[in-house]
Amino acid sequence: MRTGSFNEGWGREAKQSDEEGSSRGLILSLLFDHCLLLHPEQIARIESKLPAYTVGSLQRKSQMDVLLEFITSLLEFPDPGDKLKELGELIKDVFQLMPSGKHMIGRDLGRLKPTPSLKYCSAG
Repeated sequence: MRTGSFNEGWGREAKQSDEEGSSRGLILSLLFDHCLLLHPEQIARIESKLPAYTVGSLQRKSQMDVLLEFITSLLEFPDPGDKLKELGELIKDVFQLMPSGKHMIGRDLGRLKPTPSLKYCSAG
């Protein structure tokens, strides 16, 4: 079973609060792992009785394959530069950067003086 984050880039869309919902991200992750068993390069490894590739390396390979396919199709346009600028504008509209809730920028930090127990620990 995989450990770590099971939302695989789905972000908040993968978070579900009940017991059934909490397993959905794990199920999605395992289904994706299972699908990668059908990747042509993975099948070739298995049929050759060689160790299988890791899911992470197959994911990265698939991402690079898609990127190269995109670049190839982009270069087929009469003016690839204009098409790329158009895509850049679409990306700005679709992929909004969200402020982090983890960082303390703009938040009241409260009392910053050491507590008596901290003073005691630092004196020893």
